[in-house]
Amino acid sequence: MIAGRFQRLEWGEVHQVVDGDDSVLLHKEVLELPGEVPLGLVRKHLPGGPTRPPVLLVHGFAQNRYSWHTSRRSMSAWLAARGWDTWNLELRGHGRSRSQGQVGAERFADYVDDVRRVVAALPDRAFWVGHSLGGAALYAAGAEAWRDGCDIPRGIVGIGALYSFGGANRLLRLLGRATHALRDSPWMPALQVRTRLVGDLMARLYAISDIAGYTFPISGWWPGSVEPDILEERLVRGFDWTSIRVWQEMARWAATGHFEWDEEWSRADVPLLVIAGDEDHLMPPDDARVAFERSGSGDRSFHLFDDWHHEVHWGHLDLVLGQKAPAHVWPLIHDWMAARSDR
Repeated sequence: MIAGRFQRLEWGEVHQVVDGDDSVLLHKEVLELPGEVPLGLVRKHLPGGPTRPPVLLVHGFAQNRYSWHTSRRSMSAWLAARGWDTWNLELRGHGRSRSQGQVGAERFADYVDDVRRVVAALPDRAFWVGHSLGGAALYAAGAEAWRDGCDIPRGIVGIGALYSFGGANRLLRLLGRATHALRDSPWMPALQVRTRLVGDLMARLYAISDIAGYTFPISGWWPGSVEPDILEERLVRGFDWTSIRVWQEMARWAATGHFEWDEEWSRADVPLLVIAGDEDHLMPPDDARVAFERSGSGDRSFHLFDDWHHEVHWGHLDLVLGQKAPAHVWPLIHDWMAARSDR
């Protein structure tokens, strides 16, 4: 057990590729947070121990730990190589958390509870970094932590993170409204859905799915932003299970424009960095910006990645593992957290 809370399942030193020919030797631990709902995490840090505070990584809707790591490009390894104590959480029902035999979430608040349980067990106050729906879970957990006065993060980073959903994407808004209208229909049962088949199909049809990013309103990355082999691994390994009930809650946000933690979030004075991609069709900049505008933080920043300032256009997945992410996105997050590490 680590600090009497986490159970260590596997551990040892591993070489991991950070990007291209750059690799690093790290200490890696596969952990479980025991409880009624066991949660799986992967912790990575320098072999001699971390030199910076913990960083909690939280994946998005129907994804898992491979949101942050592939065999040829790894944001989690990059952070660990720079001294951060990196914790890659898989929310209930996803990845190793599902392998424990548990059922997935039946409400978005389950994910918020997962985050709060993990941060309460970490060895020190952490920075929280979330992608997509994982960012929304961090916003909600951060609002609750500020309200309760405990386990307050050093800072929250939302990458293409949900707060307002479907406001700037007409198709997502229509899908959300249609789903919300059918919320009591027998055609909307409480099912767990495996999305890996979707990832497999997109990987197999790479040429079509990549080009579709120019015009398709719910494409997951900007064409050419991720090398084919890295994107294939990310799609095949990174797509996971999810719940129809969680999608219904997202649909309610799109239909009503109401995020249940909004009032508490508007009072939470937690350092905040919101990152958006100029061509992110799933979380357009105008939607991502709402979390920044509604935040009660006295230390908040909104950063838009675009082709004028950052070489290329930016979509959704490529904000984390795109070809240009190691040069632009990762250093921004590192520098922002480093400036706040001693607070």
